[in-house]
Formats: sequence, structure tokens, C-alpha cells
Amino acid sequence: MSYSRDYIFEKIIEKLPTLKIHERREKESSVFILEYENRRAKIDIDSFVRKLGDKKTSESDKKIEEFVYYIVGNFNAQKELSIDDITEDELLENIFPVVRASSFNKDNEKNLVSFDHTNETRIYLAYDFKDGYKLLDGSFLSKFSKTEEELLGFAKDNLEKLPLKYNVDEVAGNKFYFLNAKDGYDGARIIDKNVLNYFYDKIGDSFYVGLPHQDTLIIADVQNKQGLEILQKMMVHFFTEGLVPITTITFKYDGKELESYFIFVE
Repeated sequence: MSYSRDYIFEKIIEKLPTLKIHERREKESSVFILEYENRRAKIDIDSFVRKLGDKKTSESDKKIEEFVYYIVGNFNAQKELSIDDITEDELLENIFPVVRASSFNKDNEKNLVSFDHTNETRIYLAYDFKDGYKLLDGSFLSKFSKTEEELLGFAKDNLEKLPLKYNVDEVAGNKFYFLNAKDGYDGARIIDKNVLNYFYDKIGDSFYVGLPHQDTLIIADVQNKQGLEILQKMMVHFFTEGLVPITTITFKYDGKELESYFIFVE
């Protein structure tokens, strides 16, 4: 028995009983707008259902729990964070950078504060409130006496203070480091030059880095063609599994700059 769209919606409604669901056609697919207490979120539930596969398993059940948790957290973030409720000191202590795909919020309808990063990614600012975070828009700048660049500086400083945790696997002479602090900012550590340089000192010119989704950063010491193939398969796998996918394109790091690197697997 496979999962259905209605089954997922029932799980969400269990947590958000007054939720309203609106279906909208976009090109040849349906997009659903979830409305809860005058707040909205758009989800592509059909893509998520396809990722779950044809059979119910404990692993897919866990994915559903994470999906529901993410949606509920999103609504709570919109509800709980008001610009009038936080001081400048609180903002500066709890602001962090996060990374999104360059296609994210392309029209900037929400007036989110963002910065250039790579061709595939952009940096956004987020206010952290324990169980989640909220991306910051331009209204925060009008209240606080800080420029966008100054806020980014504080966000990077806070990111650098977080502990670095990772696992390492070795396959066919290639080492793969998986960052796993699980604090919501593993992917964002691609911004932290201290982290990149820490691994560059270990790896040198065979340094590759992948950011398939917001909660995963893969750093690879690739020694041969098989290593590149393994890395690309990992990227695609994590990209399709993540709730906030970013890119399947890998980056090279030369000790100073990130550069997009396309891996072609035969």
C-alpha cells in the first residue's frame, strides 16, 4: 500500500486542526496552499509523495513525521516572531545565515534580505528561536540601526561559534566527511571559511564540497574517478531526500574561493 496525498494532509491536520487547504494548478501540476490562522505556506505535496515510494516503511514514516514537523514549525515561526517582540541585542545574538538555491524566492515577493554567494546559491538571514527560525525581511532593517552587511557579519560570527561535528566514511580510497551537528545550520557551514579551511588543511587540492539540502554538507577528499561518481550519486540522493533541496552541483574549493564543478557520470 502506498501513501496518498490525503494521508499526508490528515497527518498535518492532526497538528493544525483548523488548517484550510487550497489547490492551485500551475502548468501541468497541482500546488497546494496551506492556510492556518491567516498565515500561508505553499507546498508541492505530490513531489513529496513520489519521494516516499510505493510501499509504506518505517523510513518513509519518519520522512512524513519530519515533513509535518517542518510545516508546523513554519507556521509557528510566522506566528511567534514579531518585529515588535525582539530587541536589537536579541536579534544580534540569534541571527544566523542560511543558504538557499538561487531559484528560491526569485521574484523576492517577501522582500527577504539576501546576498550573493555562488551561481547556484544565495545567502539569507534567519532569526533563530530554538525550535526553528524565520527568514528576515526588509522590515527588520527599518527598526534596527544596522545595515544588511552589518547584520550578515553578526550572523556569520554566530555561525562560527557553533560546534563542528562530522562523521567520515572511506570508499575506494576516497574520504567523505558528513557534517552532522544537526542544529539546522549544517548546510550553512559552507559559508564559514574556518570550516572550509579546516578541511582544506586536511585535504588540499582534492577538496570537493556538496550542499544538496539545508541540513547536509558533504566534504570530499576525491582521489579517483570512482570517488567523483560516488559523490555525484550522494548529491542526487540527498537532494531528493531533503525537505529544502538546494543543488546537485558540486563545488571545488582552492583554499580561497568556491567554484561550481559539474560531475558527469558515464
